[in-house]
Amino acid sequence: MRRAVFAYNRADWYVEEVLGFADQYVKGYVAVGDVGNKWIGDSVYVFGRGRNQSDLVRGRFDCSSLVHWAFKEVGVNLGPLTSIITETLRHLGTPVSPSEMKLGDIAFFDTYKRDGHVGIYVGNGKFIGAQSSTEVAIADMTKGYWE
Repeated sequence: MRRAVFAYNRADWYVEEVLGFADQYVKGYVAVGDVGNKWIGDSVYVFGRGRNQSDLVRGRFDCSSLVHWAFKEVGVNLGPLTSIITETLRHLGTPVSPSEMKLGDIAFFDTYKRDGHVGIYVGNGKFIGAQSSTEVAIADMTKGYWE
């Protein structure tokens, strides 16, 4: 990677800066799945939009507000909290197949509607999300309801 960036621009400061940004980007997306761990066993699931900052501070989430909060915690702004729903999240980024998912990717599930639920991929076929049955929890997306 270092040689490729250096071939593009032969300034050492430039190489360091680009690799620093890349490292922050990777760490941010890996960490986004971890930040929600603080709410496991200490959250409340509240269905539907309308979360505000006070709700998030108290651990009151629906699935999309948890995703919004987690990304904000690692410095990624997904837009205004009041406009975040699964439908708006679905239009961010580039879709990939489940076999191509990487840590920190957003995973969508068909529930009461197409892409009606969302969570953050944490690896090994698991995601962290806010569900009505478990509040914030890590769930297995390879079997049962989430498959």
